[in-house]
Amino acid sequence: VLHLCSKIKKSMSQSPSTAAHDASSFQDTSEDCAICLCPLEDDDENEVIALGCGHRWHLACIKQQLEHGKPSHAKRLLFNGCQCAKCGSFCDHPKLEHMTRPTDDLREKVDELIVEQLRVDAPAGWRRNGSDRTALMDQGRRKYAFFLCSNCNEPYFGGTVECADQQEGELAPNDQLCVACSPQPQIVCQNPLQHRGHMTWKCRYCCRPSTFLCYGSVHFCDACHERNSHRVQQQQRIGRNSSNAPPLLEPIPCPGDSCTFPKPAGKTKHNNGTTSDCEQVYHCACCQSSDSQRSAANVQEPGSANLLVNTSGERGLALWQQLNRRSSWKVEQSAIPSGENVSTNFVSSYQWCVMAQRVDLQSLLRNPSLARVEASAKYMGRTDCPSVFRLEVIILDRSQRIIQRQSTPTLDAPPDYWERARLIVEPLENMSEIVLVVHGKDSRFWQGDFGSKVSECSIRILGGEEELNRQFLNRPQQSNGGGPQVGFPVGATATTIGEENRRLPERRQPPVAAEANRLYLDAILPLIFFLVLFWLAS
Repeated sequence: VLHLCSKIKKSMSQSPSTAAHDASSFQDTSEDCAICLCPLEDDDENEVIALGCGHRWHLACIKQQLEHGKPSHAKRLLFNGCQCAKCGSFCDHPKLEHMTRPTDDLREKVDELIVEQLRVDAPAGWRRNGSDRTALMDQGRRKYAFFLCSNCNEPYFGGTVECADQQEGELAPNDQLCVACSPQPQIVCQNPLQHRGHMTWKCRYCCRPSTFLCYGSVHFCDACHERNSHRVQQQQRIGRNSSNAPPLLEPIPCPGDSCTFPKPAGKTKHNNGTTSDCEQVYHCACCQSSDSQRSAANVQEPGSANLLVNTSGERGLALWQQLNRRSSWKVEQSAIPSGENVSTNFVSSYQWCVMAQRVDLQSLLRNPSLARVEASAKYMGRTDCPSVFRLEVIILDRSQRIIQRQSTPTLDAPPDYWERARLIVEPLENMSEIVLVVHGKDSRFWQGDFGSKVSECSIRILGGEEELNRQFLNRPQQSNGGGPQVGFPVGATATTIGEENRRLPERRQPPVAAEANRLYLDAILPLIFFLVLFWLAS
């Protein structure tokens, strides 16, 4: 993980969240618009609106401000152009929604990146809830610099504000790429976006591994970062426009054969200098392991057989409850099987596909509250259509009340490569049932089934042989088709789709035997119908 370039300044401006007024008790008595300085007279030519904070502006003036303050690829992301100039709260009005919605979405994504960085920089503080997290978020918004990728228009972390504001001129297009769109990580990493915290980059100005990220996309080692800091300090003393300003940082040439660091393919030296083609990823820790090491890393923790049924679509969609009527998971033959004896997988579409399967722990275990449960699934995407995936578990008590829910972040599905998402539910008082919920869709809204793929869905009770024998009423054995051989209630539940309210329906648990009978009837009835038609025709 890269170090940061600066410490938080002591004099920090008030964040928009603390500066906003309560519109219900505040009235703006200003007579003139603070942008154009003309009277706030509401007429056909100059419509006046009051923002959510209560401050009044000419609609045309505030629209002009929002247009001028749109995020730019050439500079770090700044959101003050979409804030009320009087109090700093973000502009909020129905007539501005078409202009503010894209920026609001962008701010949410930046906040997610801030959380990711804070988990690395301040893990102890982030583990504490409440005011500590709020204060850390405010510091992160003032300290971290984010940029907009010129290829995918997604925000990415680019160092600190203090360092980014020292950038001379506008960023070149090649320096406006996030790690997923930059060509360098693609050479050594199978999934750059998910593995971005595990890559070792080369210093742009020498051959040593980097420890700093500055200006959005420039990697420095300790020594070159120190040299650049002296250069910047000298420039600040002299003045940027002075004829005596220091030159750009001088690169250190690669010694060639005596250099022990990995060189680009087909080259005998590293390219060290000021341009983006001098960037290089030496290796990715997640992708560098050998097949044997990868197999060892994927060895499952000791536990029971899989308690789910139809884990990879080998029986179609049987026993899985589809929770989005507009878009359902489907089953396809696996072009890249997720494992031995697995030939099918689930595949999603252009809208969120959500399905769930429930396991009644109360009917299987002597005391479900003492169980340590693992929920997991393998997921994969396509090379031609990016997609996303999310795994969720919901814990219910005997009264069907939700007592806990866990979820992975929304993960980018790796193209043509299976990865496993995993959640652990620690022993929980009153735990009676567990519901596995699988979410997936593509990111380009392509008509058809081009979304994320899912296979080998699993719920297992973790523990050694003796412990499992004590916990289970009747220890299930793994069957060929997945799931336990003993019968137990399996059914469905409900979960969120997008931002809809969460709730669970009334308990519905058709047993496995009833589901098997239904599958038998589905197969035999068309045959009977065909025989009757044949008899009538003859």
